[in-house]
Formats: sequence, structure tokens, C-alpha cells
Amino acid sequence: MRKFVKYLFLFLASLIILITIFIPDDPAWVDCSDENDLYRYVYDGWKIDKVVKSGDVVLNKNGVKYFHKNEYPQIWLSKGNRIKALNFGWRCYFLEGPELNFTKTNYQTYSAEKYGDVIAKYKIENREYVITQEVTYQELWKIDPNTREKKSIKKAFSIEKFAENCESIGENPLFFATVKEYFFLGGWAEPRHLTIFDLDGNKLVIAPNWEYAEQFCDFY
Repeated sequence: MRKFVKYLFLFLASLIILITIFIPDDPAWVDCSDENDLYRYVYDGWKIDKVVKSGDVVLNKNGVKYFHKNEYPQIWLSKGNRIKALNFGWRCYFLEGPELNFTKTNYQTYSAEKYGDVIAKYKIENREYVITQEVTYQELWKIDPNTREKKSIKKAFSIEKFAENCESIGENPLFFATVKEYFFLGGWAEPRHLTIFDLDGNKLVIAPNWEYAEQFCDFY
């Protein structure tokens, strides 16, 4: 009986190890930054601005305030006009990745009285676009150059990047967004991919992550 239990235990342990080795990694999670990345950037001339700990109130890459809730810190560095936020931990969600990169101008807001809580502004093919932050979503607007009136293009959990073009997609320019889908009786499914739209807000295709998208798209 003891031998049977022993062999059963060894069999189950071996099975678990094999499953761990051969089952592919979840593409929704990627490796985070670590001390080696931090040392490399500091050696390259980046300055450590602050260390964000769990519970601290900070600005995200779109200039929106949020509470940092994570047992691992986020370290902010700067070099000239560039800002880099290193995400530490044993794994990171693919939409943030190991680091966030943006510029200090991302924090500028534009005519808040006229447009509302504008968090970003873009000029693409001589047309002006702004992104506003609402309570639970972001909204992309196109600004009429004559009247300065704004036309809603798309509401999404997060409006991400604009691309000049992507391979095999006929429409361009394009924008990427994170779309959160809600269950009919409450709750939601965490987004696991990026959705690509034309500048009229029409859904075209999806991409699994930024690494994939950057292989085939030219971003502004």
C-alpha cells in the first residue's frame, strides 16, 4: 500500500511538472522589469524621479490620477523630455508590459473648460483629435477646424495609440483601443487583446499584444 501511494505521488508530481513545461504561457501576461533593467537605464543616464508603492496616488501615461495597488513598486525615471515607468513584479499584464514610455507633454491638458477633461491631443493628417477621460471609459473626439465643435468617434475602456498604417489592413490611419466587454447581469471580462479601428470608429481587426502590433504597424 505504501509503495502504491509513493508511486501515485511520484506520478502526479511528474504530471504536474510536464504540464508546467509544455503548456504554452498565457499571452495576456509578460515578464516585468527587474533590477538589471533599472541599472542599465541608470548607467545610460536616466535619473530616478520616484518610487511608487502600493497605495500611492500617481498619474498614468495619459495624465489620469489612479491608486497604485500592487505589492511590487513602480519606478519612474526621466531623461530630458522622456519619462519611463518600470513595472516590477513576477509577471505583468500585456497592456502595460515591463515599462511605460511617454513624454512630459502627455501631462498637458487642453482647454478643459471647452472640451471637458481632455487627457491627450493629436493632429493626424491635418485633423485634430482629443481624448477625454470619463468615470469608467475614455472617448475619442474629432474637432471641426471651423466651428471647434467636437464629434464623438469612439468610447472605449482605453484609447491607446495611433498608427499610420498596418500590413494587410486597407484602411489608414488607424487607432488602437482596449475594449472591456460587460456581462449582461453585471461584471466584465478582462480585455485580452487590442482592437483596431479606423478614424471613423469602425472596428476592423484585433491584435494579441503590442509586440505583435509593432511588427506590422507604423505608429505615430
